[in-house]
Amino acid sequence: MKLLLSILAALPERVAYFVADVLYLLAFYLFRYRRATVRENLLHAFPEKTDEERDAIEKASYKHLLSLLMEIIRSTKMSEEEFNDRVRFSNLDLMETATEGYEKQVIILLIHQGNWEWMLHGAMAQMPVSVDPVYKKLHNEFWQEYMLSARSRFGASPMALDQVGREVLRGRKKKRLIVMLADQAGPRDGGFWTDFLNRPASFYRGAEKLAQALKVRVLFAQCRRVELGRYEVEFHELNDGSPMEEERLLENYVRFAERVIAQQPETYLWTNRRWKKKPPKVETEGVS
Repeated sequence: MKLLLSILAALPERVAYFVADVLYLLAFYLFRYRRATVRENLLHAFPEKTDEERDAIEKASYKHLLSLLMEIIRSTKMSEEEFNDRVRFSNLDLMETATEGYEKQVIILLIHQGNWEWMLHGAMAQMPVSVDPVYKKLHNEFWQEYMLSARSRFGASPMALDQVGREVLRGRKKKRLIVMLADQAGPRDGGFWTDFLNRPASFYRGAEKLAQALKVRVLFAQCRRVELGRYEVEFHELNDGSPMEEERLLENYVRFAERVIAQQPETYLWTNRRWKKKPPKVETEGVS
């Protein structure tokens, strides 16, 4: 597997995207990879669209997914100069303000849209501070090590989700950006439940707890695909570092996520079984 990935990473760009097109045909038409899940997700997310419109988003999302796969593999051998060229940040002035000239920590919340892995590398290449991603451990040990190695290439320090609180508090004076893919499914009990794309969904509360503990600002990073292999990132402010009403930060994040997904739905990760968990039942007293 390592040899195969190394060969794929070394392919010229045109050849890599040709391979992605072939993989798309296999995944979509032959193996029908999670197509029922994607169709269900799109139907709930966009009930106002026609079947033809949702079908077009479905096909485009699979094409993007396989291109994304090849981009992530290629990122293991790409240079910082290439990421400078491939990932553009449209409003770094907001980041500079939020970090007070990169002197203070900031939490960056992402969703699985665009190319979140290239966004990480682009930020490391263009910002004078460590960009440390929080990751959820994978069940497959090989892929776990592969992704950790890829994310650490330019000096980032990935932090496991189940250890992030301790790691962040231990290094609270470190100059860095803490990056979290916060649209992952949270716990059934104790998670933050809200409607997300027209269905109840649970979110981890870690981002909100960290923001409160560190008293830092939280930004949402929107990643748009400008064209094949090129992305633009725009930051949006979710708080100003001052105390907020409980759960307001996460609610702001979810609404931003819905808004940017609607703007470019084909670049979102619809294969994710995001809504498989159901809300806990609420027991009512005095009901016979």
